[in-house]
Amino acid sequence: MEIRLTNIKDLSIADRPREKLIKLGPAGLSNAELIAIILRAGTRTSPLAKICNTIIETIANDMFELSEIDFEQLSNIQGVGQVKAITLQAAVELGKRSIRPDAPLNLHEDKSVADFIRPYFNADNVVQYHLVMLNNQSELLATSEMTTESSPFPDIKSIVKLSLEAGAFEIILCRNKFKLSKKIADEEKAYTIQLDAAASMLRIKMRGLMVINHLKT
Repeated sequence: MEIRLTNIKDLSIADRPREKLIKLGPAGLSNAELIAIILRAGTRTSPLAKICNTIIETIANDMFELSEIDFEQLSNIQGVGQVKAITLQAAVELGKRSIRPDAPLNLHEDKSVADFIRPYFNADNVVQYHLVMLNNQSELLATSEMTTESSPFPDIKSIVKLSLEAGAFEIILCRNKFKLSKKIADEEKAYTIQLDAAASMLRIKMRGLMVINHLKT
């Protein structure tokens, strides 16, 4: 149950909302105390504590309800008015934005893939591979650098395992632009076909091998 906020002037300095926040942090304050900090002051007819308590009573101390109440309802609460309603709604919106997840990165276009993955290639004197894993909306799920220590190309089993763990619908194998010998280039083409076949058996779409130009400076 929310403790009603006492008239600010009747509180000791240490117990006033602002000073209390400095000492305990925002998590140590009640909803009414946090609202008091946001609103800063009352009006001629309504002390700040009374306004905060009225808001808390109106929303039944459920801060989700404060995010749902419309501007007119909020401004009509005794002592709130338009200015304080604007201040509260702005604070609520900031809170929403702070927890709202970022929009997923869409990599439907090959150019988007190239622009995204290019900075991952940090060497131009060795061949590097990166795996890009996407969902069925071409949105990025994960990326992984694929090592080639024991063979010229990434291990197909490792690629399949990573793709399954990520729940990938589609994969793209990216390589930095590096001049390959004819023999290695031909082997890479055969390897890409094998990878496509392995992915297809598990109903994972293989967009192909994408060769990425170096980052322009």
